Amino acid sequence: MNHRRSTIAQAAEVLAPGPPDVPDLDAAPMPQGPDTTAEIGDLWSILSHRRRLIVATTSLFGAAALAYGLWTTPLYTASVQILIDPRDRQVVTNDLTPSAVAPDGGVTQVESQVKVIQSNAVLLRAVRATGLADDPEFVPPADGIVPTLKRIVLHAPARRDGRELDADALAALRRKLAVKRADKVFVVDVVVTTADPSKSARIADAIADAYLADGAEARVQAASRAAGELHARLDGLRTDLQAAERRLAAFKAENGLIASSGRLVNEQQLSDVNARLVAAQGRTAEAASRLRRVRDPRDPAADGATTQEALNSTVVERLRSQYAELSSKDADLRMHLGSRHPDLLAVQAQEADVERLIGAELGRIGRGATTDYRRALANEASLTATLAALQSKAVATAGSSGRMRELEQDVETRRTVYNDFLLRSRQITEQANVDPANARVIGSAIPPVDASWPPRLVIVLAALVGGLSVGAGLAMGREYWKPTLLSSRQVERLLGVPVLATMPALSGPPDGAAQLSAALVVDGLHCLARPLGRSRVASVMVTGAPSEGALRHDVLDLLAASEVRRGGRVLVVDADLGGPGADDAGLLDVLRGECRARDAATEDPRTGAWWIGLGRRVGGAGNPFGRDGGRRFLGDLAGSFDTVVIDGGSLPANLAAGPLTAAADQLLAVFCEGVTPQSYALDLLKAAAVVGRPLTASVLVGRRSAA
Repeated sequence: MNHRRSTIAQAAEVLAPGPPDVPDLDAAPMPQGPDTTAEIGDLWSILSHRRRLIVATTSLFGAAALAYGLWTTPLYTASVQILIDPRDRQVVTNDLTPSAVAPDGGVTQVESQVKVIQSNAVLLRAVRATGLADDPEFVPPADGIVPTLKRIVLHAPARRDGRELDADALAALRRKLAVKRADKVFVVDVVVTTADPSKSARIADAIADAYLADGAEARVQAASRAAGELHARLDGLRTDLQAAERRLAAFKAENGLIASSGRLVNEQQLSDVNARLVAAQGRTAEAASRLRRVRDPRDPAADGATTQEALNSTVVERLRSQYAELSSKDADLRMHLGSRHPDLLAVQAQEADVERLIGAELGRIGRGATTDYRRALANEASLTATLAALQSKAVATAGSSGRMRELEQDVETRRTVYNDFLLRSRQITEQANVDPANARVIGSAIPPVDASWPPRLVIVLAALVGGLSVGAGLAMGREYWKPTLLSSRQVERLLGVPVLATMPALSGPPDGAAQLSAALVVDGLHCLARPLGRSRVASVMVTGAPSEGALRHDVLDLLAASEVRRGGRVLVVDADLGGPGADDAGLLDVLRGECRARDAATEDPRTGAWWIGLGRRVGGAGNPFGRDGGRRFLGDLAGSFDTVVIDGGSLPANLAAGPLTAAADQLLAVFCEGVTPQSYALDLLKAAAVVGRPLTASVLVGRRSAA
């Protein structure tokens, strides 16, 4: 505000040596603030207006990305694939490791193995196997910049032992390692990235070998530990078994319990005697039945000749055969010789002898049956007595037998447990040399041909996209902090005056579109003059931003040319007190009364209109404008020209010409789309209210070039 007032004071000093007659700018009402909202169509205007900033930012990002891609050390990635089947191989039964698959399909087990691959134990094996502690890429030399800074800042020792070097190599390997598993598969990818393709492949293979070796060693250690625990327990089980056997032997000796084949001798004898007694009783019954058949005459089967013994006797059978032969011979002789024949009598005598012999043999058989019956009874009685004695002894030892059974069961249980532990210990000892794990390397690492980093094309494209985004963001931010006039709707919303036309960018001779827009502006001014009782505008003050003087002059020329083509007499007046002035007579000379306006006017061949310059800057008796100077000036021109177009410069900085602005019929503002700051538009609105000539309308012109 102070700068604006000093500009006004300087302009007034040019007109008169005394204090300028300028209205108080601070007394005017404050207009509304800037409009920071933008429509979708305005966004392109913002980006187009700030395209130099966007292009510069994008170029900077692209150049930085290209420099990074060219100067950074290329990295090479090698990977090895390990198949981890959660179902272990069943080399032997009763294995230490579970063979059943978990309910989640083994995914948890495989994920656990991924963590094992990333463990310190596995990676340290790979570090030592590949000698990474001596690799400058993993452990920088002690005289390097980073170690020197660490010694200075952290007071770290200059010399480091092997453990510290391994720890540094391990930390560096973790930064260059990635262990991944795709969904729904049991294949694990071990990816290593270094500056050497052969080194990447060698480290990846070393990690895979270290994982398999670590798993085998862990299983051996687990088997050895389990076998050791079982061996330690076997000594105690053996001692308990021996003590139980001694207790059993002592109890048997104290109670006279002798066992054979797992049974007591007394029980065996009792069982045997009982079986023999049952058999003897059967033989006794059989002998009694035979004797009864032989001796009982009432029994039809008691005939001695028909007993089984008689039928089975060879003597009886032979005698019966002889008797049958003699009976046949007797019948034959009786028929031929008669009953008293000597031969017949001899035969009959022989028959009697044979019959006697048969009876004697049958008697012998009867006596044998009696003897057998008596012998069976005696045997049965003896076995009965023996069984009774054994039963009495079994009853006496029944209590001791129960206790002995308990002791025997305790011994047998302890022997079973001892044998199981002994068998399992030997099985585990042998299983330590068998690998049941079902993990194998299915794809060894191959040294890559192409570098995996940096992807120059991708980085440059990403940088260009990022630079474009950042540039667009900076453009939007700059527009937000210093908003400009973007569209006719925004101008109308901000200033509350109509935009008569939106002219295309004015660069070079005016084309048809520019002339058409100028005609629309003239028509609009005439329409705005009708409510004042005039058919056309008599005078119009044209103002614009200080940095847009060339644009304002082009619009003045277009408006003057358009009005001339309509047949009007047009006068263009330069009233911009901030201009350089001229040696010829002009506005200032007319206001000082040194010449007439008609004498100072010259014809402009480009537009066909008449033109009056600012004039000579010399001292005078007072302010040429005064309070009524502008009204008198326009009144003198009323009969000579139909329309007077006044170049009012920047109104907030040209307030010394306020009387002329107030005397003009209309005040027209010229804005450049996307260039004119909203702050200037608000200052213009405030200055117009101060001089007493509210802003009538505006014209929005396209940009000539990016700001």
